[in-house]
Amino acid sequence: MKKNFSVNIGSRLFNIDEDAYERLQAYLSRLRTFFASEEGRDEIMTDIEMRIAELLEQKKTDGPAIITLQQINEVISGMGEPDQLSGSQGEPTREKTKGKLYRDPDNRQIGGVCAGIAAWFGTDPLWIRIAFALITLMYGTGAIIYLILWIILPEAGTTSEKLEMQRRIINIGTLRNEVASASNGLRKTGSSFMQSLGTFIRFVTEIIARLFKFLFQLLRRAAGAIILLLVLALFVGISLGYLVREPIEFGMYHLGATTLSHGFEWLLPGAAVRWQAYIALALLLLGILGLLIFAGLRLLLKWPPIRAQVLSLLALLVLAGIIIAGSAIHQYSRTIDQVSSTSSRQTLALKYNKIRLIQGSRDRDQYWAPLAGNGKSGRNNDVLGEIRLSIRPAPGDSLIVTTIKSATALQENRAAGFAAGIVHSYQFQDTLIVIDPFFRLPYRDGMHYQKAEIIIGIPLNTEVQIKDEWNWHINYDDFIDGVQEDGIYIMTSSGLKQKPVIHLPENDSIQSSSKK
Repeated sequence: MKKNFSVNIGSRLFNIDEDAYERLQAYLSRLRTFFASEEGRDEIMTDIEMRIAELLEQKKTDGPAIITLQQINEVISGMGEPDQLSGSQGEPTREKTKGKLYRDPDNRQIGGVCAGIAAWFGTDPLWIRIAFALITLMYGTGAIIYLILWIILPEAGTTSEKLEMQRRIINIGTLRNEVASASNGLRKTGSSFMQSLGTFIRFVTEIIARLFKFLFQLLRRAAGAIILLLVLALFVGISLGYLVREPIEFGMYHLGATTLSHGFEWLLPGAAVRWQAYIALALLLLGILGLLIFAGLRLLLKWPPIRAQVLSLLALLVLAGIIIAGSAIHQYSRTIDQVSSTSSRQTLALKYNKIRLIQGSRDRDQYWAPLAGNGKSGRNNDVLGEIRLSIRPAPGDSLIVTTIKSATALQENRAAGFAAGIVHSYQFQDTLIVIDPFFRLPYRDGMHYQKAEIIIGIPLNTEVQIKDEWNWHINYDDFIDGVQEDGIYIMTSSGLKQKPVIHLPENDSIQSSSKK
């Protein structure tokens, strides 16, 4: 049976058995006696203990948790005994090891990157600095590489790390020599000019780094504040949308002053689909707004702490909302499978070989609340939709107006009923035809992709005057050569052709004026 001890070696805690403890204690006592007369003996012993702790940490990782006598003997064999040192000749061998790249803080000019690489290769840092300067001339590549290495390479802070940076064997001799070199100021440094230049560059670099850090923090806090303000604005907007009555537009459809909830009811007339959409919207809003609030607070205040459970819950809400929304879209797509359309035709006699096409009023209030009618407000009962207009050649000498109404639904007979609910009007007198730009449909029918297309058949060689407010609403293919602007057109068998404008020469106009 052996006793186990908990000991602190190099600021690290180890469990060690009794034999190993006595062996290590005796070894350290011999070292203290040997270095008693050395300058910097305390620093030497501290570095030796830290190196022993590093070696024991490696062995503890590879082997049992309790340090054994065999492991202590292996560490002592690698560190060396005091009697192996002869006089002041501290380093028994110059053998190179694998080593590790560090930044050298003792010989640095800016960040110690070049000095650290030079120490690893065993060369003068000047050559490495020249190489980086030459690479920097190639589109600044050297500066970018230097900054990256400055970030990823650790600084050689301890004596063991400095020896490892130089690829030297780490034992009691090399540790003693390194401490002695530091004490006596035996460092590889450049000229005083280079030191001053390096100090100035390092000072400027640190100022720039602090400035960038301040700007980054300022931008981070500003981004957090903007995100939180956007969330607040979205919340207020949605709340007002469900409380305040305002006209609402859904593409080509226009609803009178109503709340957002009533507009949503018209857009999704099916109760099952509408409730699925409500649930999906609520889950998406909770999840997305929760993530935005969390991100905004983290950027602005670095609070609350990141918790995987909270983020997972918010992500699950978003995912559930997307799944339910997909189900609602699939179910809604089934309600528009069947399309039904009806058409009506009216023939109007033309007294003259010309016609003027005028657009009716675009003041939607006139359609929602007409001056005459059955006393019911169209604002509460009707939804307005924008018509499609086409002008084509027609046989004979009469004007032919065709109205095509269409709608969709799950069953064809219901689609036909929704199409029949569409109302559109126009007025014709002599050479003037006024076409309303909107059709009306009952609010109670809901949105079933109701459409109204007006096709005006005009006899050949008829002069057609189109006002500017209409021409961009007419089918582009109805015009020859793509000419579509305010003016006078002639109906041909291929479509509308712009009538050429005849300009009189200036001298002719002067002559005619003089005759008067």
